Amino acid sequence: MDNPFFFGRTVASAAFINRHREIHDIAANLSRGQSLILFSPRRYGKTSLIKRAIEQMKKQGILVFYFDLYRMTTLDQFCTCYSQGIMSAIRSPMQKAFDLIRSLLPSLKPRLVFSEPGGPSVEVEASLETLRRSATLKELFDSIETYCVRNKKRGCVVFDEFQEITAIAEGNIIEREMRAAFQHHSAVAYAFLGSQYHLMHDLFADKNRPFYHFGAHYELDVIAEDEWVPFIRDNFVRGQKSMSEEVCRGLAGITRGHPYYTQLLCSTLWDQTVKERVITASMVQKALSTALEKEGHAFHELWDSLKPDERTLISAIAREENVPEIFSAAFSGRHHLGAASSIQRTVSRLVKRGLLIRKKGSYPVTDPLFLRWIVTD
Repeated sequence: MDNPFFFGRTVASAAFINRHREIHDIAANLSRGQSLILFSPRRYGKTSLIKRAIEQMKKQGILVFYFDLYRMTTLDQFCTCYSQGIMSAIRSPMQKAFDLIRSLLPSLKPRLVFSEPGGPSVEVEASLETLRRSATLKELFDSIETYCVRNKKRGCVVFDEFQEITAIAEGNIIEREMRAAFQHHSAVAYAFLGSQYHLMHDLFADKNRPFYHFGAHYELDVIAEDEWVPFIRDNFVRGQKSMSEEVCRGLAGITRGHPYYTQLLCSTLWDQTVKERVITASMVQKALSTALEKEGHAFHELWDSLKPDERTLISAIAREENVPEIFSAAFSGRHHLGAASSIQRTVSRLVKRGLLIRKKGSYPVTDPLFLRWIVTD
């Protein structure tokens, strides 16, 4: 049997763990036209999750348009991505797709290109001056709504890593024109996914920004230990290996339910126990050591990038058994952190960097293996 644990890429359905409630909630809200803002730190599996929800929506006949904005740096790239994404989702014969795009986006001057290999394709082009015009962006952002209304369909547009529009010089124009168009749409719902909390918060919680209170907020958490245990144990059982519940819980506890790191640790454990029939806690610890070595270079770079007060605070958190109340006098006293105001400034910087996340009054570290690396290095 091949290694059933996957990390570092979108997880296929066979390797996807639970999240049944989240899939149902997201698909149900978007299907009825409710737009969502979905946030989670990197490596929590939000892209895998939204793609499962997309599968559910497609079964209901909903047209889904998915756009990944990661590494998007210019308005031209954004518009090209958007128009090509429309063509990919519609999947019409080439001439029909060309005619459709030409009718929806006349300002972008679509053209039918014949080249080898790959056959004909549709390209769009426009000058930066043209793209900056409100009329052109209105065409672009109204195009999917227009198509859905014409075809009497419901649609859903998913923007993955939406906070990346803040890196585009004309990002404020995109925000403004998107909101101006989207607020009038009735056939299409929108999902905005992001992994940088402070940027997503600025985009959707700042009353001076166009997208203030645009949709319902949905925060993706780690996966509960009770959900990991049967997933881990059942996969090892299929590989003719036994693993007690205690050992399973110990493994999930190490990663604190973090999807990427739990899959990484399980994958490493699988590879190291090919000839074993009983998985023990000591084997898990050996796999953990290997996983920390694999991630060591990235952790060293991260550590070197931290300021002294940031290192002190992260180290203090790493040495606490549970998520501490980091502004309490007791926590500060145990680790000689100084005044609460000083800790607040450090926390603010770490939140902006995505190393801490604000959650119900506490500030857990988003990377549990980084904490392990700190205390074992």
